Amino acid sequence: MKRFAQLLERLVFTNSRKEKQRLREAYVAGVPDPDRGLGIAAIAGTLDVASVTPSLIRKLAESRVDPVLFRLSYDYIGDLAETVALIWPIEGSGGDDDLSLATVVRRLQETDRKTIAPVLEGLLDVLGQSERFALLKLATGGLRVGVSARLMKLALAGYGNQRVEAIEELWFGLEPPYEALFAWLEDRAPPPSVDRATLFRPAMLAHPLAIEDIAKHDPGDFAAEWKWDGIRVQAVSLCGQRRLYTRTGEAIDQAFPDIIETMDWEGVIDGELLVVRDGEVQPFDRLQKRLGRKAPPAKLLADNPAHIRAYDLLELPGEDLRPRSFKERRHFLERWATKANPRRLDLSEVFPVLSWQE
Repeated sequence: MKRFAQLLERLVFTNSRKEKQRLREAYVAGVPDPDRGLGIAAIAGTLDVASVTPSLIRKLAESRVDPVLFRLSYDYIGDLAETVALIWPIEGSGGDDDLSLATVVRRLQETDRKTIAPVLEGLLDVLGQSERFALLKLATGGLRVGVSARLMKLALAGYGNQRVEAIEELWFGLEPPYEALFAWLEDRAPPPSVDRATLFRPAMLAHPLAIEDIAKHDPGDFAAEWKWDGIRVQAVSLCGQRRLYTRTGEAIDQAFPDIIETMDWEGVIDGELLVVRDGEVQPFDRLQKRLGRKAPPAKLLADNPAHIRAYDLLELPGEDLRPRSFKERRHFLERWATKANPRRLDLSEVFPVLSWQE
């Protein structure tokens, strides 16, 4: 737990991206399994633990220190976890303050909301100040250390001397503490075996083109599409399993059951998720109403019907199309769409670039 707490503190107070990368790689290299995998999962947002509410933490703190003093301290510091970590009575600390991260995570995972209070209180009593801060951030899911899941994958890629795309390809088929992943990165085992039917395929993202570089490129080598007012998604429907991912690999199946229900085809589509009514694409705020919903009500679905405008076809049953050129994949997509006749999905318009214009 101490190494995880140290990592969080240093990431919070380090501004250099290069130094943050070094800290992440050092953590991966210097911490044993399963703690390193759990730490990475916590920062990347893939670790599930019992949800602890801020109100419970405040209640525990006010049971140990003067409530007025606590409120004044919280008002001055501004961060609940930091306030409680600092103000928790020192006489209550001491003991097994070197608990492993795995032990702490297990206790949180084995506890439900009704019985979490005494477990959390017991952990706060035996952990040191830095570890208390890490515990509370972990329990509330509010790490916010300026490190995204993508950056954690870059750290793994640097540690194992692998392409980050290869790690992203496996990531969504694995679960913490990622011991099989580490075995592969350390050349102790082959790449982990994952279910390709539910995998997220790393997206090919757009990059800016500098004005001075335009002359180096022939417009005839490029194609253009309209930018629609939605979010980029990947729709995966293979072997009877269906998933809808954002461009960063976040599963949003629950928010869009109307899309999942229509995915009665086989393939992997890259496209734009939109709200379309009467053939017209609606403003983004209509789509935003549905994002993040775990159980959207029927009226919300009816008023804001989701739709996918397909850009690309990445995979068909038995064939990964990504090694092919975009032009080839586009031909596959057009033929596939004609044959599959997918509901709530149509093709985006692709047109040639005839010349560069500033």
